[in-house]
Amino acid sequence: MIDTNNLKILFVKIFLSYDDIAFCHALKTLGISANDSVMVHSSWNPRNGFKGRPIDMINAIKSVVGTKGLISMPSLTYQNESSKAFLMRNQLMDVRRSPSKMGLLSEVFRRGKNVYRSLSPTHPMLAWGDKAEWFVSDHDKAISPFGQESPFDKLLQLKGKILLIDATFSTITFTHFLEDRIASFLPFPLYEKEAIVGTVADYEGNVKQVAVKVLSEEANKRRKEQILISELERNKLIKKIKIGNTRLSIIDAYEMTCCVDQMTKRNMLFFD
Repeated sequence: MIDTNNLKILFVKIFLSYDDIAFCHALKTLGISANDSVMVHSSWNPRNGFKGRPIDMINAIKSVVGTKGLISMPSLTYQNESSKAFLMRNQLMDVRRSPSKMGLLSEVFRRGKNVYRSLSPTHPMLAWGDKAEWFVSDHDKAISPFGQESPFDKLLQLKGKILLIDATFSTITFTHFLEDRIASFLPFPLYEKEAIVGTVADYEGNVKQVAVKVLSEEANKRRKEQILISELERNKLIKKIKIGNTRLSIIDAYEMTCCVDQMTKRNMLFFD
């Protein structure tokens, strides 16, 4: 019997493989350059065609943006459940030790040198580069993990970019920042009425309680991301490229924000 899985691996190895140099070229083709701030969402696939390890792909991104740029990734410590459900379990988010559940690339990045992590109990962000400490600082002081002075707000301040590596649009956490931005225009509450307390251990091992707002069940049910995707595509704000067996997409955070602002003025919200 023919092992189709082995055939697929062989096909990718022969026809769809690429190295870090080609990957860097693809990033530059998408418009990423030195000193850029890039928020990365990824889904590592062993058959992506990349001839290297996850750390090699991370180092390739670093080589493109340089130390004066910034790389960030989400490092949520839970998956397949809501923030509310996670907080209700009273699970400790240890900034030094809790593994990221946001894919292999994120976890390898978390363990890297000079990578900082924010103290949000629900949406801890990782960052590398000379702005990294500032980028993750005071996240625990933001009652909304997506609100003003959060890393997502700072990405907008930096006019950063959002890079998807074999990841779907639904993984983009920046959309929640945009939802927070238009919350007053929604015909329902974006957040649950009461904040919920989460437990965080900081870099010194100090354990503290951090209160955060969580997205309401109604918001999660009524969200229609396809409306936003269609508008971004109509305005040609999502750039895509395929290299080997890897699909890359990039969105400019500032342009995405302006698009949502214009949608809101037309009462075009990405909720039903």
